[in-house]
Amino acid sequence: MWTALQRGFAILLLAVVAVGCRAQLTTVPETASPNNVIFVLVDTLRADHMSAHGYHRDTTPFLDLLAQSAVVFEHARSQAGCTFPSVNSIMTSRYPFDFVQQGTGEMGIPEAYPTLAEILGARGYRTVAVSASPIVRATPSKENPSAGFDRGFDVFDETCLWGSAACVNKRALNLLDRIEEPFFLYLHYMDPHGHYKTPRSYEHRFAGAYDGYDFIAAGDANPIADMLFNDGPVFDITDRDIQHLVDLYDDEIRYFDEQFETLVTRLRDDGLFDQSIIVFTSDHGEEFLEHGQVGHCRGVWETLTRVPLFIKVPGMNGGRRVDDAVQLVDILPTLLALLGIENTGSGLEGVSLRSLFEGDEPLREYAYADQGKYRSVDDGRWHLILDGAESTATLFDLRTDPLEQRDLYSSNHNELNRLSEELNLWLDVTGQSLSFDEAVAANMAKVEELRALGYLR
Repeated sequence: MWTALQRGFAILLLAVVAVGCRAQLTTVPETASPNNVIFVLVDTLRADHMSAHGYHRDTTPFLDLLAQSAVVFEHARSQAGCTFPSVNSIMTSRYPFDFVQQGTGEMGIPEAYPTLAEILGARGYRTVAVSASPIVRATPSKENPSAGFDRGFDVFDETCLWGSAACVNKRALNLLDRIEEPFFLYLHYMDPHGHYKTPRSYEHRFAGAYDGYDFIAAGDANPIADMLFNDGPVFDITDRDIQHLVDLYDDEIRYFDEQFETLVTRLRDDGLFDQSIIVFTSDHGEEFLEHGQVGHCRGVWETLTRVPLFIKVPGMNGGRRVDDAVQLVDILPTLLALLGIENTGSGLEGVSLRSLFEGDEPLREYAYADQGKYRSVDDGRWHLILDGAESTATLFDLRTDPLEQRDLYSSNHNELNRLSEELNLWLDVTGQSLSFDEAVAANMAKVEELRALGYLR
């Protein structure tokens, strides 16, 4: 069956099958004048570790409240399990394969692809970014020597490199005091990216006393990654050790939630909150040995590619939960639709999600991910993952097995033919099926670059 993945298909099917509950309707007003756009990206945030998505810990109490007046997508899929190229895909509405083909050391957004900042800037928006990320940079860093993420931004503030949410908030609010409306504000937070370490002044909610390895006490999973991938020293890692890392990770999420409340409170006080479309999401998740890994950038499982996606629109009547499978490449066309900006002929690979705000049918049924040797397709319930290097596949029922611990792959499974055909079609459309081995090799080479630069162990 999987030889077809290397041959591709000649045509693309447009799937319009609806999935999920549509009982609650949300009225989205027509845009009478330009709205501001505030885009909040929280690096390394797993959707399933948010109380807003049903997590057993109260990690996101403020976001829980925000969700009541926003459209919340329960099955949002990041297109990659790593900041590069996930953010590239988000900002251009192009799939990751367009970016992993760049030359050695190149991680920025190629000039051939218009960015969200450029599109809005050309229509009179002031464009401002504050990024604490070592990857999403305007100037070179150790982890991204080519920079290249600032195209289209009037201001790109990167003084909070690896800094806390409080630093990003302070820089953003200072800039907003001097920026005219309408504006596009992109905020890239690094909580809860490893090391899992909140500011000293923050009182832990979840992590208690721990008597074990010093690196785990410091929230550093890198020695475990070295042991797994780099022939590093062998450690006897127990469930208690991993649980302490999870506790620290959850504390970072709670810390961010409190800082986000501080930001929104100030936006409300300044009269900006109700005049702005707000997008809240993450670039990828994090692994805690669910699949024999720690960290990210090495897979496409739910732990790594299911991320939060909330969209709040000014004047929207009530909130809504959407069960359909959606993708982060859909954010850009959704924003353009909400702002009344035409995108015909723009070549965007995502689709607008606006129809889902009011309970209509989705424009596409499936979501896709692409990281290293892995490719995947899902419909919000069934998740098919191809290991392109080994020519093997796994199938998971996300409804009964959200951590993907029970592989249901078999040649006669009812869902297999449908999903494998859709994955084949996507590989064809993205240009990977013509030379699949080379496509996998190019993606894996980018992972090795991140290792060489010290970002990935």
